[in-house]
Amino acid sequence: MYRYKLEEELNPLFSFDTKHNLSYFVSFKKMDFDNPYFLNLFSLDFWEIDNQKFIKDSFIEDTIIEIVFEFFKIFPNSLLHYVCDSIDNRQNGRSRLFDNWYNKSNNEEFSKLNIEFKIESEVNYNLEFIFKSEIYVFEEVKNNVLLQLEEFSNYK
Repeated sequence: MYRYKLEEELNPLFSFDTKHNLSYFVSFKKMDFDNPYFLNLFSLDFWEIDNQKFIKDSFIEDTIIEIVFEFFKIFPNSLLHYVCDSIDNRQNGRSRLFDNWYNKSNNEEFSKLNIEFKIESEVNYNLEFIFKSEIYVFEEVKNNVLLQLEEFSNYK
């Protein structure tokens, strides 16, 4: 695992550098849907700052997993989501990567929900949610997410 540092606290932003001289950021953005159930919803995103070609490096995965755990230590009541869209037809690969990271973490205090969502056959989304099992009930999260997606769909 690489050493990382917290750059910003309000919308947590972490950074780390790899042995290949690549710099990564991992961000957690607070979302606001005017829905009290999602009061503690954060969106997870990560990127290599110079958009360099990806170099296989298991320490990157380990570091991002550790940063996610650190985030949950700071914000234990959070509902964390990650969106994989089909704009570049690589959503399934990104979703598998997120699944692999979740499975690799082997942390039983968390639950994970995957939902596939399609917008008028234009864009497919794999929506991934991670949350603490002691705080959120899986079926309740699923039902609230589906209701929110339905509301978004009807908003058009």
